[in-house]
Amino acid sequence: MVDFLKKIEVKPWASDYEVVHEDWLFKLLHFKSRQKYRIPILIVYAFINRPYILDLHSDVSVIKRFLDSGLDVWMIDWGYPKRADKFLKISDYIDYIDFCVNFIRDERCVESITLHGYCLGATLSCIYASIHPEKVKNLVLQAPPLNFDTDNTLAIWAKSIDAKKISRTLGNVYGDLLNIAFLLVDPARLILEKYQSLLKNSNNEKFVKDFMYMDYWIFDSPSIPGYVYEEYIKRWYHRNEILRGEYDVEDIRVDLNKIEMPVLILIAERDHITPPEAAIPFYDLIPSKDKLILSVDKGHIGLTVSRHAHKTLWHKAISWILERSK
Repeated sequence: MVDFLKKIEVKPWASDYEVVHEDWLFKLLHFKSRQKYRIPILIVYAFINRPYILDLHSDVSVIKRFLDSGLDVWMIDWGYPKRADKFLKISDYIDYIDFCVNFIRDERCVESITLHGYCLGATLSCIYASIHPEKVKNLVLQAPPLNFDTDNTLAIWAKSIDAKKISRTLGNVYGDLLNIAFLLVDPARLILEKYQSLLKNSNNEKFVKDFMYMDYWIFDSPSIPGYVYEEYIKRWYHRNEILRGEYDVEDIRVDLNKIEMPVLILIAERDHITPPEAAIPFYDLIPSKDKLILSVDKGHIGLTVSRHAHKTLWHKAISWILERSK
């Protein structure tokens, strides 16, 4: 173990990119590639944790798979909110998605793009697609929390807290606090089993490399702006407004009946953050005639970084995207 540990240097972001736009915290990234397909893809990650989970290292990089397939890949980076950013709202995130979509449409001379949201980024992407359906050719939703009325531990915990009291006390909700909350969702597996597995596989270089990169990502945790935290806990978890058709952004109602474009949903069967029942009612509700669910027997992050998911799921997902990107 000691010998190969000396060779492992944790450097996330396996693929080359450039920052093509920056607006205070938010950035639009473009990955360098030789594109073969006309329709660009914009990736929207959650405002929790960092988006390089999709480009963690070359062996398990979804971005690299996209690029190798000839896709034109763009990504939003939500940055690291500071205390002065506590007044940001979810509508500010939706506005920046719209700016980025328009930027890409102008750059590539296309009417619409593929929008790929992951976790709470999938929630934002769904909201955006319902408000601007004419700009979204294909919608890819990865581990999407859209039905918040589930009985998993995280949902039960979120429904029990006073988000306003927390945010008004702290300003922003710190990444370390969120990490503790997520670990407590399943402490036996996420803490005890995790380190037992490390000891058991201490001579497996691939396992140790994946572990070190994942641990780096887990603890590289941005804060959530206070008002964003209040809104998503109260209106999404407590009231389940999106699935009920009651959610609005600046008085524009989010109507899921507008989700008529092709939709691909990727779910993890052992997801303790967004279990399958967080996505399936949405899938049943939307009117799209071209929709598909793909699943893998992994957890919330394993859906992206497990070698099993890369062998069994991602080639199917990419084939689906490519067929609709010509």
